[in-house]
Amino acid sequence: MARGRSAASLLVLALLLLICAGAFSAAGAGKGGSGRNALPPCRDLATRGECAGRGACRWCRSEALDDMCFGASEAWRLPRQVFSCDPSSGAANARK
Repeated sequence: MARGRSAASLLVLALLLLICAGAFSAAGAGKGGSGRNALPPCRDLATRGECAGRGACRWCRSEALDDMCFGASEAWRLPRQVFSCDPSSGAANARK
């Protein structure tokens, strides 16, 4: 029974992430500007290398869902039980 609840919880989490991603893209679509020099949103970056190259993005891994690139504020809000996100490059430098 606990396994069924766990799977249902992950499904609900995945649906919430999709809804939030849609809300963020809808909010961003209304912003002005020509878009020529605009960087793609973090969620559009498909590889860890592309994501790591942007200071405002974090690569987050999950065993239950696909690995994804999130904005720093989004990554901070993700449940730690599901996602493990790379630290910011600034945080790594601060520890040295």
